[in-house]
Amino acid sequence: MTSTVTGFQTADPHRPDVLVTAHEPADVVAAVRTASDRDLPVTVHATGHGHTVGRVGGLVVATGEMRGVAVDPTARVAWVEAGARSADVVAAAAAHGLAPVSGSFPGVGVVGYTLGGGLGLLGREFGWASDRVRAAEIVLDGGELRRVTDGELFAALRGGRPSVGVVTALEIGLVPLRTVVGGGLFLDVADAAAVLPVLHRLAVEAPESLGVSFGVVPVPALDVVPAPIRGRTVLHVRLVDTSGGAARAAERSVRAAAPVLLGGLRELPWTESGTIVGEPEVPHAYEGTNVLAGEVPAEALGGVVEAARTAPVGCVVDVRRLGGALARRPEGPDAVSFRGAGWIVRVLSSTEGCSPDDVRRAHRAVLAPVAESALGRMAGFVYGASPVGPAELHEPAVADLLTRVRAEYDPAGRFA
Repeated sequence: MTSTVTGFQTADPHRPDVLVTAHEPADVVAAVRTASDRDLPVTVHATGHGHTVGRVGGLVVATGEMRGVAVDPTARVAWVEAGARSADVVAAAAAHGLAPVSGSFPGVGVVGYTLGGGLGLLGREFGWASDRVRAAEIVLDGGELRRVTDGELFAALRGGRPSVGVVTALEIGLVPLRTVVGGGLFLDVADAAAVLPVLHRLAVEAPESLGVSFGVVPVPALDVVPAPIRGRTVLHVRLVDTSGGAARAAERSVRAAAPVLLGGLRELPWTESGTIVGEPEVPHAYEGTNVLAGEVPAEALGGVVEAARTAPVGCVVDVRRLGGALARRPEGPDAVSFRGAGWIVRVLSSTEGCSPDDVRRAHRAVLAPVAESALGRMAGFVYGASPVGPAELHEPAVADLLTRVRAEYDPAGRFA
C-alpha cells in the first residue's frame, strides 16, 4: 500500500511504497538494510520545510519524531537528533546562555538546515551553521551506522548535502549569546525609492554584529492582520544586532527615510528570535528559488522590488546582506560554495491556484536585476519543482568532492 508523507511544504508529497517512522537510530538502520536488501531508493523526510519534489515508490524514512537535544555547556556543543527543530535547540541551549547559529524560522529542521549550509540571522558574525558541525552520525547503504569527524565524507556533510545516507544526528558548536537587539519595520512599498538607498548603504557599511535584510510582502486583507499594513504590499526591514548600538542607529536612519507603518526594535532573548522575520507557521504549498550574488547596487535592488510589486502572481521576496564570517573559511574541511557572495535574493510564491509557468516567469523577472552579478544558488532555498542545474549549486571543487563521496559511499545511487 502506498503511504503519503506531507510536511510543512504541502505541494507534491512523498508517495512511497514503504514508509518507516523512525524513533531512534536503530530504526533507521533497519529501514536502510531493508531498502538495500530490496534494492529500493531511499528518501529522508524530517519537517519538509525545504521539500522539493515527492518520492513516488521506494522507501521514505521519516525522522521527525527523533527530536532529542543534549547540550554540553562546558564544551559549548549540542548533540541534535535528525528531527529536532530549531526551536528545540534554541531552548535547550538558552538554559546555559548559549545559542546555535540558527535561522529565521523556529520550525525548520536543524539537520537539513545545517547540511545545506544554514544561513543564520547572525551569519555575518558567526558564519554558516555547517561551519560549526563537529561530528555527524550517518547510516550508509547496507545499514552501517558511522560516526564521522574527518575526511571527505565529513567535508561533504559540512554544507554540501551529499545525499549518501541518512544523518541521524549532528554535534554542533554553540555560541555564547543570551539577547540581541532586533525586530522588523514595516514600510509601504511605494516608499522603496527613498528607503532602498539607505538600506543598501547600511548593509554595505554594517559591522559584522549587525544583520540587515528586507522583505517584499503582499499582506492579505484579513481582519487578523494589523490595520496599518492590512491589504498593502510592504517593505519589511529586518535588523538584528548582538551589540545593540548598530541596530538602533540603523533603525533611526530607516525612520528618517520614510514613514514606518508598524514595528520597531527591542532587546529580546534569542528564544524569541523567530519574531524578527515572523514567517508563517501554517503549512502550505509553495515554490521558490534564489540567487547568490556578488556586489549588487541599490538600483538593482530597486528593480527586484519593482518586479515583485508588479508580478502577476504573489511574490514574497527576501534580500539579505552576506559577507563577514560567511565569507571566511572555517576550521577543517567544508563544502559551502560561493562564500564570496555579498547578497542573497530569494523569491517564493504560493502555488495554490497558480500555474508553475506563471510562477517561474515571475521569479525570473524578480531575479533578473541581479543576474549579472549572480554566482550561483543556495540549495536550501530551492523549493518545490523550481528548476535548478547542478552547476548552479556547487563550485567546481565542491562538485568534484561530492562526486567522489557519492562514488565511494553510495555507488548504487540509493540516496540520490
